[in-house]
Formats: sequence, structure tokens, C-alpha cells
Amino acid sequence: MPRPRSPIGAKDTMGDIYYKTYTEEQRGEAPHVSVWSLKQKDTFVEFGACRDWFLGTFPPGEVNRERARNHEGLYRAYVVGDANARSANHQIVREWHTMYKERAGFEKYMDRLLKEAQDFEQMKNKFLEEKASF
Repeated sequence: MPRPRSPIGAKDTMGDIYYKTYTEEQRGEAPHVSVWSLKQKDTFVEFGACRDWFLGTFPPGEVNRERARNHEGLYRAYVVGDANARSANHQIVREWHTMYKERAGFEKYMDRLLKEAQDFEQMKNKFLEEKASF
């Protein structure tokens, strides 16, 4: 009887093996550990680092859930997800300037409060000295 053929190919990376060997029954409760070749010096300016990050980011259960979708389902999920992400990004950009101004105003307010607290402590100490000499 011939031996079953392994789903792992000769050129598969550790990430390929990680995803291909996943079964919910055997490893469903194990923690997801991203399988990357990313190094600490890598940046997302380089295509390879971005691709490696994407390929190792999602747990196998999510990869399998998306793999089970038909082409129309994947297309719809992509369009809805991308539209929502871009819409949120747009709103963040619109509010960024206002958030920055609010933060700057808050920092000035905190500086003023700290100064007033210091002034109060000095006046209190002076009052206590005068009270003691009276």
C-alpha cells in the first residue's frame, strides 16, 4: 500500500508548514505564534517584510475560515473591510488637527495648574510663618 503523500512541499517555509499542518482538533487551543523571518531592523518600506508580516499575522483558524469562502464572499469581505478601514482612516485624518490642538491646550492647562499649586504652597508656607510669629 503506497504511503500517503505529505502536503508539505520541498520549498515550503516554516510558515507554510505551520498553516498546512494546523487542525483544530489537535492544536485548536494552542497559542498562535506568528511564523516570521522578520528581523528587528526590518521596516515596512520593504515589500518582503510587509509580505512576511501579512503571511504570518493571522491564526490558522482565521486563515481556514477565509479559505472556506467562495470568490464572491472573499470579494465582498474585501470591499466592505477596505471601505470601512479607509473611512475610519479618513475620519482620523480629519480629526487629527483638532486632537493635536486639544492635546496642546490640555498640556498648557496642566502647566498652569502645576504653577498655581506651587504658588499656593508658597503662600501657605508664608501664611503659616506669619501666623506663628503673630
